[in-house]
Amino acid sequence: MADSGRDADVITSGRKPRERAARPAGPVWLLAGLLAVALVAAVTISVHYRAEAGRLRHRAVPGSSLSATSPPLPLPQVTSASLRLPAPGGVAGTVVITAAALPGAGRAQFTVSAVITGGTPGTVYDLIGNDCSDATPLPNKVWASGLAGPDGTASLTGYAWAGAVRDRYWMTLDPAPDQPPGLHGQFAQGRAAPFAAGRGPCGR
Repeated sequence: MADSGRDADVITSGRKPRERAARPAGPVWLLAGLLAVALVAAVTISVHYRAEAGRLRHRAVPGSSLSATSPPLPLPQVTSASLRLPAPGGVAGTVVITAAALPGAGRAQFTVSAVITGGTPGTVYDLIGNDCSDATPLPNKVWASGLAGPDGTASLTGYAWAGAVRDRYWMTLDPAPDQPPGLHGQFAQGRAAPFAAGRGPCGR
């Protein structure tokens, strides 16, 4: 599907995660769960692409480019990166970015999830950010969200997104002071790097 302009640079797909009751959980178990979710997301995307390829092949007529003798359609390349989340004060965290795209495709699907420790109990934390490639960016997006439990630990559940592979994005933890540190990079390629507090998130 052709892009319809700036609004199509990043679009949400799927439903907002359901709220879950807060319960104490060690950061190690939360991180293990986060990595498991990233793996499930990668497998789900791969299975989806495989099913689509099979559907197209089944519909192909004899002699067409998708006939039974044609080589198999390529599967998506899946990339996953685990990064330390720069955060102010005593908050610490780990972010996992998982992306999938067909070889040579201009767009990709990606998810962002995180585990934080040292937060304020009962506080909803979001990873917010935007697209650095937009000349006039839309309001900030919520990449992931979660509620801090009694021990200040939170698992931030990510949404499913689609975006341009070449575009650069950024994220910071919210709530936080003005101009907090964060991560920026090509999320649709599963790549990101930290930027310091007080610096523009889209700086190179």
